[in-house]
Amino acid sequence: MTASYGFGISLILAIWSYVAMIANLGPSWLLNDPIVSGFFVGAVVGNIPLGLAIGGTLELMSLGLWTYGGATTPDYTTGAIVGTAFAALSKLAPTEAMAAGMLVAVPVSLFMTQLDIVGRSLTTVFIHGADRAVEKQDDAAFSRWHLWGQLPWGLSRAIPVFFAVWLGSGPIQSLINNIPTWLTRGLGTMGHILPALGFGILLTFLPIEKWWSFFVLGFVMFAYLNVPLLGIALAALAVVIIYFSLKPVEAGEQQAEEAAAVKVDGIKSPVTRGDLVNAMWRHNLTLQLSWNYERMQALGYAWSIAPILKKVYPKKDEYFTALKRHMVFYNTNPAIGSPTIFGADCALEEKRQPEVGDSLKVSLMGPFAGIGDTVMAILMKPIFAVFAASLALQGHASGAWLMLFLGFFWFFLTFPGFWLGYRQGLGLVRQVSSGAITRITDMASTAALFIMGGFIPSILAGVKTPLEITKHVMIEGKDVVQSIKIQDSFDKILPYMLPLALVFCVYWLLKKKHWTNLQVLLLLVVAGIILGAFKIL
Repeated sequence: MTASYGFGISLILAIWSYVAMIANLGPSWLLNDPIVSGFFVGAVVGNIPLGLAIGGTLELMSLGLWTYGGATTPDYTTGAIVGTAFAALSKLAPTEAMAAGMLVAVPVSLFMTQLDIVGRSLTTVFIHGADRAVEKQDDAAFSRWHLWGQLPWGLSRAIPVFFAVWLGSGPIQSLINNIPTWLTRGLGTMGHILPALGFGILLTFLPIEKWWSFFVLGFVMFAYLNVPLLGIALAALAVVIIYFSLKPVEAGEQQAEEAAAVKVDGIKSPVTRGDLVNAMWRHNLTLQLSWNYERMQALGYAWSIAPILKKVYPKKDEYFTALKRHMVFYNTNPAIGSPTIFGADCALEEKRQPEVGDSLKVSLMGPFAGIGDTVMAILMKPIFAVFAASLALQGHASGAWLMLFLGFFWFFLTFPGFWLGYRQGLGLVRQVSSGAITRITDMASTAALFIMGGFIPSILAGVKTPLEITKHVMIEGKDVVQSIKIQDSFDKILPYMLPLALVFCVYWLLKKKHWTNLQVLLLLVVAGIILGAFKIL
């Protein structure tokens, strides 16, 4: 076993961290998923099961975390990369090596939050550079400012990963080799309880106070009926569809369902299908490359629609005036919401109705962000992540492939989303104002609650106490010592009592006491180490 990594492996992991970040920004591929990155790093350093175990644990910690409105969250991907790389250097047993890797991964993930903020702040330079290029009517410079916007994002990961792996392996190796047994045991317990943070965060975004009965159904199916997780997911889908099909449809929704696509009459369009395809690929691949705190996705949106504007406004002054009009604030879900909005806007620009297109952007980006984030972050991502993490923690590489499949699915969805928006045009406004989007969001939320009812006890099944109560009893005149396992008593009262109590304690701290994610994370880390060290959990 090598004592450190050389320049080559350090560079490979740095390049991976850069590419993974950019792939997530652009086409929403999940190369930056903790399981995927753990699998890749494990393959590079020769310990795939270890990478999957660390990535799977971090995956469960990230449940419910989402960059709503550009929020900054712990970078568990970089944590998985650095944690796996350092843990693979040790000669510890798999469980102890995984715990040692988590000891590195968690603080790295938190530290990267600060670098993430720095990277996002630096991208503001690029939006102002693009503003100057538009004022000077320099189209080439405008394009460069957008494409260069990826640099702060990618380098904010690649540089620290490179130096951490290349220079930091010696001290980390010494730390790993000198971890005392009690701390290793505590770190193992910490790994068992940390996923409760992800579930607790997720529940804060779900209407559990309104739809708690769906959660109970999922829990009963797993805890009492022993239904496998896939069966629970299928049952959730069926129950939710039946429930909402029986629920009366609001008048506004009925009108929306009957509304046909609105076609705008006008002059013959100079825009070809090739122009539309070019704009679509620009949007789907690079929308968020130059994301910044000030105007978020504005520069990416403007660069994407530029091919359409060039054809609609052949005069230079008109083109740059139109381009400047699209350099205003814009932010919505990049996979589900934005392709459809963008397609509709392209259709309206093509028909020379820019005022309608601008109004459509403003009116739709909020509702589409709501449904997109709900479906992706609260329904689909947790379902896939829990299945993938379960496989990864068992050493199956299929966990990584499952997350990759989800990422490529979202990317595939952007193409029909674009053409749907292009065909519908103004009809999208009627759909949103009708309440149909709210109905879909409710369906996604209730399905997620149903599934979480089964997933929580499944993933946190390892949260149990080994404590026993001993007592002396006289049997046939002999003093006999009997042991009663506290966990058995808990199971008789309510199966998986401790996992449920832990998750809802986290939920209570987040929702009712308004603790931050970081505060709860630190509490779980400290509690896990103490409870594990004293063999309470």
